[in-house]
Amino acid sequence: MTLGVIVFAAVFLFGLVLGSATRRPLPIASVVVGAFAALLVVQAHEPFAAFAAFALIALAGLVVDSVRETVVLLLGR
Repeated sequence: MTLGVIVFAAVFLFGLVLGSATRRPLPIASVVVGAFAALLVVQAHEPFAAFAAFALIALAGLVVDSVRETVVLLLGR
């Protein structure tokens, strides 16, 4: 379990590094983590579950980034 947490944290950090080059670190990191999770799920021969995992994780990251931008606009920072 500890190894899994470490691996997912490393994948998330890699996504943040990759996303910092595009100035969108959170959405890119969520897409990278979603793709990694989908790769793990597809190993169990469940392609629809893999697509669902990717879509849920990627969309959650996009929604969180959108909410963050909206709050920044509302607060005027």
